[in-house]
Amino acid sequence: MTVQNTSSKIDPLQAIRAFASITVMLFHGTSIIHERLGYLFLGNFFLAGFSGVDVFFVLSGFIILYTSSTGKNNTLKFLKKRFIRIYPIYWVITALLIAAFFISPSAEQSYKGDTGIIFGSFSLFPQKRYVLGVAWTLSYEVIFYLVFALTYFRKPTYLFYALTVWIGVILLFHFLSIKTDIYAINALTSPIILDFSFGCLVAYLYRQNSDFRHSGWFFWGGFLLFILMWIIFYKLKISDPSTFSGDMHTVYLFGIPAAFLIFGALYLNVAVPRLLVYLGDASYSLYLVHGTALSILIKIVTHFNQVLLFSSFWGAIALFISTLIISCCFYSLVEKKLLMFLNQMFVARRIQKDLSRI
Repeated sequence: MTVQNTSSKIDPLQAIRAFASITVMLFHGTSIIHERLGYLFLGNFFLAGFSGVDVFFVLSGFIILYTSSTGKNNTLKFLKKRFIRIYPIYWVITALLIAAFFISPSAEQSYKGDTGIIFGSFSLFPQKRYVLGVAWTLSYEVIFYLVFALTYFRKPTYLFYALTVWIGVILLFHFLSIKTDIYAINALTSPIILDFSFGCLVAYLYRQNSDFRHSGWFFWGGFLLFILMWIIFYKLKISDPSTFSGDMHTVYLFGIPAAFLIFGALYLNVAVPRLLVYLGDASYSLYLVHGTALSILIKIVTHFNQVLLFSSFWGAIALFISTLIISCCFYSLVEKKLLMFLNQMFVARRIQKDLSRI
């Protein structure tokens, strides 16, 4: 099997990214619709939809290591690119949510007016609550980026040593059930960080094996294992809600299958539908916007007394598709344009400036 060109290598990963963001949307969406409309979509089958986060983290570990070049001069460039990718569009949504709260405050969302929570939200410092619920995952991304930047660009082996020590501490905290009163320390020792190391391992193996005959076994094996773990989790969690408590279960149930799936996908020589590629491109917007978009849609449904109509399978499907469309519009009209502007301002200009010195 030959190695594909850059774009065709990225396309399967974008399809996986689309899958991950949609499962998270369905996970949160099922809960929101059940809470506000009283309808449980597909018997809560997407109870394991949070596993999309594990997929995102494994993808992050892979992409960051695979696309990064060594050298001390690359540290700042890396951090700048990561900052532009994560923060600006997230800040836009967070600011809008804060503004909406102050315009129409509610006791249920009073935390959105708390100065400490607002500061932690904008900085993505690890804390128990954020203005935007899904921001807790972004704080883990930022932690990984900082560790990567401070080690890999000095010497790649430093990253290996850092990850080895970090994994050792995480396992020690987990098996000894060590918990502190400091949320940041608990975040730094969360087993979910292991997903990033899986992604780094995938990147290392892929660099060492540009051609791999048995890649199909990894892809389909990872896919089937992921589905099997999903079904097992769903069945056991429905019968006993206390089953699979803690972060470690997400790592071995979904992080490991995701690593196999992504490794196999890198060698796929298939044409990925453009819609899936687009949804992969729009996945960050979907991830950030879906909860707010769905909440607004449900408020509209309630305002027009259409609760009965949308408290059904097809009603829920209509809400999910509408949420998806709104998120894609946000990507095309806001995120994409903002990223282009910021990259031209702070990345392209820097490159031009460096070229002018040659």
